[in-house]
Amino acid sequence: MTTLSLRAELTAHLAERGLLAGDASPVSIRPLTGGVSNDVLAVTGGDFDAVVKRALGQLRTAKLWNADTTRLLTEGRALLAAAAVDPTRVPRVLDLTPEFLVIERAPSTWTTWKERLLDHDVDPMIAGKLGEFLGALQRDTAAGAVDTAQFEGVRAFEQLRVDPFHREVAATHPELRAVVEQTIDTMFANRVCLVHGDYTPKNVMVGDSVDDVWVIDWEVAHVGDPTFDPAWVIGHLLLKSIHRPPSAAAYLAAAHAFLDSRTGIIGAPVLDHVQLTRQIGCLLVARIDGRSPIDYLDPRDRDQARKLGRHVLLNTPDRIDSIWENLHD
Repeated sequence: MTTLSLRAELTAHLAERGLLAGDASPVSIRPLTGGVSNDVLAVTGGDFDAVVKRALGQLRTAKLWNADTTRLLTEGRALLAAAAVDPTRVPRVLDLTPEFLVIERAPSTWTTWKERLLDHDVDPMIAGKLGEFLGALQRDTAAGAVDTAQFEGVRAFEQLRVDPFHREVAATHPELRAVVEQTIDTMFANRVCLVHGDYTPKNVMVGDSVDDVWVIDWEVAHVGDPTFDPAWVIGHLLLKSIHRPPSAAAYLAAAHAFLDSRTGIIGAPVLDHVQLTRQIGCLLVARIDGRSPIDYLDPRDRDQARKLGRHVLLNTPDRIDSIWENLHD
C-alpha cells in the first residue's frame, strides 16, 4: 500500500488536481482499514487532510473474487446524491477521477458504529438517525427528487453482493436454493429507489454527538429493492446479538429504533415483510458461508447464525422480534 511508487503516484495525482500545494510541505500517507475491496489512505500535507480511495480489481479474500473498478466512480456519485438528501450524513467529496476518490476525513475521535456495538455501547438514537436518513434517501430517490439515472447499472452490486452472498448461499445449501433464487428475482423486479448496498455498522462513522453520523462506502449503490439496506442493518444487529448475548435486548431495541424511524418518513417506500425477512436470512447464512465471512464469531456462534438464517429463510417470521426470540432456542 505505502510503497514508494504508490506514494509518488498519489502525491503527483493530488498535486495535479490542485489538492496538494506545490511547495516542499511534507506529505504523510498511511493506510487505513479499507475492508477487502479498496485501498484506503489517510493523506495529510500542509492544509490538506483527507481520505483517498482506490478500488481493487481483485479483492483481499481467501476465495477468488474479482470486481469492476469503475465502482469507484459510482461511490463518488452516490455520495453526492446522498448529500443532496442530507449533507450531514456523508463526508464531502473533494475530488473524483476513475483512479482515485478523495473525500473529507472524519475527526480522529470518531469510530465505526461496529466498534461501539461490539463494545456493548448500543445507542438507539444512532440507529434512529440511520433509519431516518435511509427513509429520506429512499423517499427522495423513489420520487425523483434526486436523479438516479446514473445508478441504473447493477454490475458491481452483482459482483460484490448478489454473487458472493445470495448465489453463494444457493450453491452451498441446495435446500435453500429455491427461496434464495426467489429472493433474488423479487429484488431485481422491485427496483424503486437508491440502495446503498452495504448499509452496515462498519460503514457508519460516529462521533461524540448523536448527530455525528456518517454513512460511507457507497461503491455498490444502485437503483434497487428498498428491503435490502434495512435487512443488512437488522442482520448485523442479529449477528452481534449472537456474539454478545448480554446485549441482545439492546440490539433489538436498536433494530426497533432504526425501523420505526425509517417507517416514520412519510413517502418512503413500503417494505414487503416477506422479502425483508428473506433478505435477513440470506445475509445471516452468507456471512458464515459466503465469500466474506464475518470476522468476530467463534465456531459455535457461526453455527448458530447459520441455523438462524436457514430458519428465517424457510419459515417466514411474523415479526422481527420473533427472530430474536429464536436466537438461543
